[in-house]
Amino acid sequence: MERVGGTGTRRVDTRIVVATNRPLAELVERGLFRADLYYRLSGVDIQVPPLRLRRDDIPELTACFLERHHSGRELSVSDAAMDALRLYDWPGNVRELERVIERAIALVRSDRIDLDDLPPKVCGSHGEVLGPSLLASESMRAWGSRYARLVYERCGKNKRTASRLLEISYHTLEAYLRYGSDLPDTSQRWPVWTRGPSALTSLRPEQAAEHAQESPERI
Repeated sequence: MERVGGTGTRRVDTRIVVATNRPLAELVERGLFRADLYYRLSGVDIQVPPLRLRRDDIPELTACFLERHHSGRELSVSDAAMDALRLYDWPGNVRELERVIERAIALVRSDRIDLDDLPPKVCGSHGEVLGPSLLASESMRAWGSRYARLVYERCGKNKRTASRLLEISYHTLEAYLRYGSDLPDTSQRWPVWTRGPSALTSLRPEQAAEHAQESPERI
């Protein structure tokens, strides 16, 4: 490089890191991105999967953001809240997760972030999975089957994609789907839980069995 107003050339050691959420090679072919700039930038290409495809990173990222924004407070996340964070699809990826944690830190009144401290859109997936099974007082296998069916539907009914996301074999997923086809449909009873997501974690086992026999209007 040569400094402005200078007369000599200096050697520098630099690395340029560029991030994008657009397919640059495709944009170059369509004439929407400069080819010369693309070839200058295109060295080592690292593909970072969206957060929904690496849910195991969510607890560590959450801990990182708690440390970054805690403002001197020692905070933790309840198991139910962490389950909700792991179930949400995160269309805004890591940036969205950080904003959600930052919001929860600002709103929480105790030293533990719970379901009530998360936005309704984040708790929705958690309740969508657990609500119907809790109302029906179903077994653990039934709960797993409902979750498998939810992931299967969100993957556009692609079994291989769903089994990869669930980290189970193709045949295990088929077994869950077959089992789930015999489960009663309790989805129409779900709105009762929208009165408070913390209700999912506040019921004792004997209460859950009692509520499973009640109508939505009585709960």
